[in-house]
Amino acid sequence: MIIVAKPYVLCALIAAFGVMLIGCTASAGAPTPSTAPPSITPTDRTSPAAASIVNAPLSAEALERVDEQRIFFAHRSVGEDIVTMGLPQVFRRYDVPPLRVVDGLPDGAGSLGNHWLDQTDDPGTKLDDFKTWIRDEGVPAHADIAVMKLGYVDVTADTDVLALFDAYRSMMEELESAYPQLTFLHVTVSVTDWVPENNAAIERYNQLMRAEYGAGGLLFDLAAAISTCSDGEANLHVTERGQAYHRICPEYTRDGGHLNERGAEVAAEEFLRQLAAISR
Repeated sequence: MIIVAKPYVLCALIAAFGVMLIGCTASAGAPTPSTAPPSITPTDRTSPAAASIVNAPLSAEALERVDEQRIFFAHRSVGEDIVTMGLPQVFRRYDVPPLRVVDGLPDGAGSLGNHWLDQTDDPGTKLDDFKTWIRDEGVPAHADIAVMKLGYVDVTADTDVLALFDAYRSMMEELESAYPQLTFLHVTVSVTDWVPENNAAIERYNQLMRAEYGAGGLLFDLAAAISTCSDGEANLHVTERGQAYHRICPEYTRDGGHLNERGAEVAAEEFLRQLAAISR
């Protein structure tokens, strides 16, 4: 049961049904930014990527296409869960030899170069590290596909979401222009079972990522995969200020943020599905 105690929560819920309520925008008390990401509604129980996850299952043939690629994947701990727990499980399920995981640069077809990004309180550190690996460490000469994942520590309630997204997009545009032979796959930020306001900020960032990269087929929607539960519904909630956000499904996490074996497999399957789609 949901108890609606504040006007902006009521407005958000009514808006979910497409009903216009006169005075909501004036009385809600929640400021609207001049440039805002696309919004979700608190009663939309379908994850943004749920349909694609269900309707485009993997196959052995798709995994064999991935096995011909050279992939560079830059990430931190959730990415490591995907690489070490999730990928082997998916390949094993389809009886296809797994990608070889090597530290740093990939070492030929069928390999994944695994890199832990530098991390500080400033997510710009990760952007700079990724840029360094592309420009100075030889990724374009050793990889066909490059992937960078920001983490839930990088997007919180205090983050200037638009500024971070603009920095990420600007960096990617620069790299894509400089290295057209390299395909860049983008990743949404993983959601947690922790602070609602942080997840709401992650939601705003992820909506910007979906709007920018989703239509082009170059988005690994990790957040959608791990917030779409085993019953097919999105784990969707609302903050006290009426901001809708997704939360990681309890069956996919070992501590509220990192993935367990099942969550890692779900995430890896979506990752591989996207890799197969862009493999040439």
